[in-house]
Amino acid sequence: MDALSELLHAIRLSGTAYIDADLTPSWAVETPAPADVAERIAPGGGRIIPYHMIVEGSCVVQVAGLEPITLNAGEVVVMPHGDVQMLSSKIGLPHHRMTTDEIVQMIHRNAVTKMKYGGNDSDGVPTRLVCGFFACDKSLSDHLIQPLPRMFKFRVHNNSAAAYLPHAITQSGNTPDNITNPGSQAVLCKLSELLFVDAVRSYADALTDQGASLLAGLKNRYVSHALALMHHQPDHDWTLDTLAHKIGTSRTTLADHFVQHIGKAPMQYLSEWRLRLAADALASGDHAIKKIASDAGFNSSTAFSRAFKRELGVSPGEWRRGDRALT
Repeated sequence: MDALSELLHAIRLSGTAYIDADLTPSWAVETPAPADVAERIAPGGGRIIPYHMIVEGSCVVQVAGLEPITLNAGEVVVMPHGDVQMLSSKIGLPHHRMTTDEIVQMIHRNAVTKMKYGGNDSDGVPTRLVCGFFACDKSLSDHLIQPLPRMFKFRVHNNSAAAYLPHAITQSGNTPDNITNPGSQAVLCKLSELLFVDAVRSYADALTDQGASLLAGLKNRYVSHALALMHHQPDHDWTLDTLAHKIGTSRTTLADHFVQHIGKAPMQYLSEWRLRLAADALASGDHAIKKIASDAGFNSSTAFSRAFKRELGVSPGEWRRGDRALT
């Protein structure tokens, strides 16, 4: 797999659509904080990233402190850091502030909720809006999500599988049991995940700033190849020599490109990623710390504990108990 696919697999990305809205002008709604919704539907489930896809018509999306953006048919807006959003048919309308309870009641495990909302302004055009969210492990996804802006939009191209999402929602029947369309929810979840892949690739492709980040690294052929190898086999005994040999370049070229685009040396990146995987193992399993330390490439639990606290702010034991620093 390519570097992005390997990383998305590692962070346990999932996605879903939960509202298919037909909106008639004039209308304006404000969402509750995605973190509050997540706590209700999946306590401890990690990072929640909302998205909205315009199928027909247009709308304005606002996030506090940012310039409003206009979405047209075929465009998607993503809020990677879980900001509250206001969506409207135009700027300046009084808005309905949706509560967490309202949203939770709309989310069904095996169906997309069909809703109609708005006024009867004959001068405006109706809008069809699909709302959903992506979910992933917070600690494992930090390197990928942190460089993303609070809000950005992109266009879904017709040749993308994600462009099929609105049609798949219509075909699903929007019934909680989906007896007539078995497997439809699995299709919707997979298409939502592909939408996130499109989002990250679109943003990375449009980057003009040459600052170092994981997103910048995905655009470089040497770095992206090294990332794919390390994320595919993080427990492999990688060295700069073996990575360079596998990629077909020199140690110096790989190291220079990696530092330029990622901001750190390949082995430093790998060590930090292994520590993130160790943190995940501590939180989700019952393996002994000595075993987890060995899997992370450390010969002693003491060295592992020092590195772990340096990277994540708390000791392995504290992390396992849930006394986690904000990283």
